[in-house]
Parts: sequence; C-alpha cells; structure tokens
Amino acid sequence: MQKSKLISVLVIVFLSLSFLGCTEEVNSNGEIPEEQTSADNVSTPDSPETDVNVYNATLKKTAILDIDNGYSLKVLEINRKEGYSILSLRKDGYEYGTKKIFVGRSYDVWDPEKQFIIYSIKLESIYDNSFVIDLSYTLKPEIYLYVDFPDRDSERKPTVKIEKDSITRNYVWEYDDRQFQLQARYDKEAYELYSQRTRYRHWVHFVNDPYDDAFISQITLQMENLAEEADYGREEIPYITMLFVQSLPYVSDSVSAGYDEYPRFPFETMYHGGGDCEDSSILLAALLYDMGYGVSLIELPGHMAVGVKGSDDLPGSYYDYSGVKYFYLETTNSGWEVGRIPTVYRNSDARIIPITDGYPEIAVDFAGSGRHDSRFSYIDLDIEVENVGSAKAEDVIIYTGLEATQKGMVWDQVASDQIPEIDVEEAVSYEISNLKVPVGETYRIGIRVVGSNTGVEYVYSDWHVS
Repeated sequence: MQKSKLISVLVIVFLSLSFLGCTEEVNSNGEIPEEQTSADNVSTPDSPETDVNVYNATLKKTAILDIDNGYSLKVLEINRKEGYSILSLRKDGYEYGTKKIFVGRSYDVWDPEKQFIIYSIKLESIYDNSFVIDLSYTLKPEIYLYVDFPDRDSERKPTVKIEKDSITRNYVWEYDDRQFQLQARYDKEAYELYSQRTRYRHWVHFVNDPYDDAFISQITLQMENLAEEADYGREEIPYITMLFVQSLPYVSDSVSAGYDEYPRFPFETMYHGGGDCEDSSILLAALLYDMGYGVSLIELPGHMAVGVKGSDDLPGSYYDYSGVKYFYLETTNSGWEVGRIPTVYRNSDARIIPITDGYPEIAVDFAGSGRHDSRFSYIDLDIEVENVGSAKAEDVIIYTGLEATQKGMVWDQVASDQIPEIDVEEAVSYEISNLKVPVGETYRIGIRVVGSNTGVEYVYSDWHVS
C-alpha cells in the first residue's frame, strides 16, 4: 500500500454541525433446525380493516433475517439462562442499532431516525442448546409510508446516505440536556485501503496512527466549534466529546468485519458509525490525546475502556500506574461518568496502556526453500520487514542465522546493509541465498531486526534436520 495514495484519499468533509437545546444449537430431537420463515394472515383489533401478516422465523446465532424494504436483523447473542437475545438492527446492510429482547415480550423497531415504527418483533422461544431462537414479527403500515412516500419538504438528514464513491453519516448526541449534531462524508476508497492494513500491532498504534492525524484533528475542531456555539467553555469540550463517543451504537466485530476480534482505527469506527468496546476506546483515546490530555487504554478481561489522567482532588475510581492516576471512563454506553467503573469489572485485573507519542513497531515474515549436496544443505530465504508502528523506523539492520541447538551458536549467518529508514506501513523485502548447514545437523532459522529507535524483533522457525 502506498502511503501517498492513502493520504490522497483520506478525506473527511464535515458538511454541517449544529446544537439543538462476545456450538451450534440443537433442538430437543438433537437436530439443528433450518432457518425458516412463515406467515400467518391475521387482523388486529387496532386496525380491523387491515390485514397484517405475522411472520415466524427460526434463526441460528449469527443468522441474518431480511425484513422488508432494506431492513434486516442479525442474531448477535442468545442467552437461554436469562431468557434474552441481542439483535443487530440493520438498514441497507448497515447496522444502526442493537436491541435486547426477552422471551414472551414484543418490541417496536423504529427507523434509524426514530420517526416511524417499521416492525414489531417478539421472541417466542429459545431452544435448549441456546443457539437457536423462534421469533415472530409484524410489519407496520408506516414502513410503506416511509419508503414510498417520503416527505419532500422535510429537512431531516438521513443517518446514513450511501453514494457511489462515498458514505455520509449523521451523528446526534446529547450533553447537558442539549442536542448536538454533526455530519461527515467518507471516501470509500480510503476505507478500502484501511481494510488492507494489518491488525497485528500494539494498541497504541491504533490510537496515534499518523494516517488519522488530520482526521482526528478535524473532529476535535468540530467539538470546539460546537461547544463555542452552545456557549460552553473549553473545560466542557472533553465531556461533549465523551458523550459523543458513548452515543455511538455498539457494533460487534462479527457484524461489520466477519471476525470475532478486529480492532479498528478511528477512521473505520466513524465510517461504521460505531464499534465494540475496543473500537470506541481507541477512538475516544485518540480524540482526548489530540486535545492534549493524558490518556491510557485500560484492558480488562473481555473488555476495554479509557483512562484519563486526573488530579488528586478528582472524585471517582482510578488506576495508579507509575504514580499517575488514570480515572476510569466507560465508552460503550451513555451515562457513565468519569471515575465510575461497572460493578462487573471493579475487582478485575487491569492492564494499563499509556498513550505516548508514536514509535516504530517491526513485523517480520519470511519463507524459504532448500537444496543439498553430499556435504551441505543450502537455504534460500525471502524476508519481508514491515513497519506497523506509528513513526519511522531508522537505521534498520536484518540479522539472519541458521541457529544450532547449542545456545548462542550458529551454523551460518549474514547481516543486511543498514536501511536508513522504513516509513509507517512501508515493507522492505530482503533476499538471502546459500546459507549452509552440514548435512545431518539440526538447525532453525532465526531472524533479528534491530533499528536505532526500535527494540529487537526476533522470529524463528521450527527445528529441522538438514
């Protein structure tokens, strides 16, 4: 991936801003039921002259059910013990919210802007294996009004507007009983380039990714403008920003990326309109760090939050890391104040990851082939060294050896020329030929990469007999 190409398409345009006041399921016969949908034609007392279709569906976990007119839902979680399921509410393939539904209860599902009830849904039962549910749903007449007869004079902005080369999102949240709004347009090509970037990097590099610098600064500038227009002082900006991130819907990795664990860069989280706890924590940490605050990521069992550096007189719960107090900040739900830790995590071990200036991180990959004669085996290697960090790696040297079983001994070794620098996301290829080891001896390939501003990255192969 070319750095210049990413920068050239990484453009976010804020169009307007304003303030307004984590086993398959089987049934009782031991079989997994097929996903199925049926409909019964009934009349309701509320509308005696209108026939309303009640649809029944049997769905496995992760299944997607198409409703109508671009609406669908996906089964994210099934909990038989507590009698509930969590659903992803979707429009045109994009999640705009989630809903927790309990057995035996009916729920209304609104459109993304909460203007119309689109359908009602009821969780009928959960199978004994807890991976299949039966549910029913009823379309509301408003779904047709909303899709087929839009109000042409309406000034409402869509939550999501999808165009050929871009996607526009509208964000609305509240702070201090006042409503804030901003709208942003994202280049689809930039998103595709992001999707090609490796996820195997330290958490810090997601927060201070240099490709996100201008993007993050634009958001913080918008927050400053919003606060000023609403007559709030600079001390209120972090809280407005915190409520903004907390307002973003929970979007699981399996829904938007197809993977259970898929940390995202801030640009990707904003593009999707939400994320899981890792994604929202990365986003908020990036915003607060850009504003000049001391922040950290707080890694808990199965969860992540943000730590904000605070003074001794700040109330609330905090973690002491090397003499610095990081006050806990939850990011996945609104209403959580600084220093308030959810009960489930209060006694959990936490890993504090302070956010610092960018630094390089080296990833090494290699492949090899061999041949031999009566005396030696000869190894050829193709090595790729990539900087997956957030700053340039300087004065890099690649040391490669055929290591012997005796510690510190090698059969053969070679060092590359010094590489002056490796930019962020840049990969360097290095070929080696004819490393040799006597026939019948045991060896493994060991590669160490060292730079003047990097640690030592060491990778090695399994043991082989030549």
